Amino acid sequence: MCVDKLASMRRRHKGFALLELLLTILLLTSGLVAIFEAMSLGLFAAGDNENSLVALHLAEEKMEEIKTKSYSNVTAEAKALVSGFPIFQRDVAVTTPQTNLKQVTVTVYWNTKADELNISLVTYVAA
Repeated sequence: MCVDKLASMRRRHKGFALLELLLTILLLTSGLVAIFEAMSLGLFAAGDNENSLVALHLAEEKMEEIKTKSYSNVTAEAKALVSGFPIFQRDVAVTTPQTNLKQVTVTVYWNTKADELNISLVTYVAA
């Protein structure tokens, strides 16, 4: 008799309960949100890495231009937009640590969601 009652109860309660269904949906949604968040961070990191490489190239390009100038023509430049690269700015700082020696620092700046980043290269030019 007890077996008959159990069998009849099982027949009446086939399928999923509403609570089980809601719990399953909640778990799946949480998992999908975590996956999309990880993908978003990965894409942002890839874009940030690309900007770092472009900034390094722009700094190297300016440094090569400076190396072709004579000692007297190496001068500082104010922070300004880089032509053809609207999110980047570049400046050149020139100091004279010793007589007949100039220290040249090229810095490239760009903005991210959080703050302004920069990369700098330093070289020396002798008379």
